[in-house]
Amino acid sequence: MATQDIAVDGWALTMLSRKNKGKGPVCNSIGQNIGYFLSFVGFLALNDADSSENLWRPLLRLESQPGVGLVSLGGFIRFMGIFMLIVTCYVAIFKNESANLTPINDAGKDDDDEMPELDASEIGLVETYRRLWQVCKLPSVRSLFLVLLTYRLPTALSDNVKFLKAIEFGLSKQTTALLNPAIILPLGILVPIIGTKIWRNHPFKQFLHGYKVRVTLVPLLDILMLLSIRHMHNGVSSNSSGSVVMFWGTIIISTALQATVSSLQVNALMSFFATRVDPAIGGSYMTLLNTAANLGGTWPSSFVMFLVGQLTVPPVCKDVDGEQVCSGGQDAYFPLQIAFSLLGCLWLYKMGGSVLEIAALPEKEWITGYSGVSINDSVERIADGDCHTREDSDKEKSK
Repeated sequence: MATQDIAVDGWALTMLSRKNKGKGPVCNSIGQNIGYFLSFVGFLALNDADSSENLWRPLLRLESQPGVGLVSLGGFIRFMGIFMLIVTCYVAIFKNESANLTPINDAGKDDDDEMPELDASEIGLVETYRRLWQVCKLPSVRSLFLVLLTYRLPTALSDNVKFLKAIEFGLSKQTTALLNPAIILPLGILVPIIGTKIWRNHPFKQFLHGYKVRVTLVPLLDILMLLSIRHMHNGVSSNSSGSVVMFWGTIIISTALQATVSSLQVNALMSFFATRVDPAIGGSYMTLLNTAANLGGTWPSSFVMFLVGQLTVPPVCKDVDGEQVCSGGQDAYFPLQIAFSLLGCLWLYKMGGSVLEIAALPEKEWITGYSGVSINDSVERIADGDCHTREDSDKEKSK
């Protein structure tokens, strides 16, 4: 899966012209959301016994089998595994790619020309990792790593714990499954397109605007959503129309807003990566940055789940007249959500300026260099030597 991820990142850089590279993340986001919808909701629809009996079997003229889904989990995974192997082999056999290695300092290309990507198979595994280590030593990349590894901590409760708490408080799994096709999927497709048009060529402004909402309004709506679910489940004013409106309203608004700001930030990061990576090792460079972004979302999830478990005080339950009565206890989610929201505001105050500074760095700050050339030498070549190359190229064009 990792090698295919790298291949897709490389294709996004090499298939599109230089002026259209910013549209690659939009295509990526739309494709991933559609694929997630087909694999998640598609499986649930085919696995549900009632849907299979009343819809799919009559539609496909299959024999009736009450209580049995059309597709089992094991059968679905087995089919998709075989299908993926077939597609992979087809691409490997029939997809032809030309490796055109042109050093950066000899390219002499205009902004709209293609910059060829270095073929890692030509330089070997060790040299590829050596060049990636050069990428990691760039001050611009180190600053970006710090942003990517920290910005998801203040949002970790909403990202990883909110729906687990909702199910614990009584929200059905079927309802959470329906939220994906009804709310998350359409927003995952529309938001990147709209965001790209609003914040054209300013992805980190889009990132910061989304983050401000993500650490302030989203946590508040999450708390309201969980409280309304708990009240409905406990029978508090469950027959009131106002409670029903509050129940569904907070679920829909909280889910929609979180999906919107999350999609805005992911699209902003991928747009920024696509326009900053060194074309010489574009696919590997892109995947390195995506790996840092993924790691920034993975480590906080384990941390906050551990924290919620440690700080939650379970209620004391006693058997009174044959009935179990529980009292006391404290759920750590709510105070932690407030604390993490304040942490997010602190992150914005401390790191917001750094994010804009990273966005303003010139393109040469993201270039690594070729064939053992140091980073500084590469930058000097771009600043000095390439000017002559471009002048020579212009003379040839005028001739």
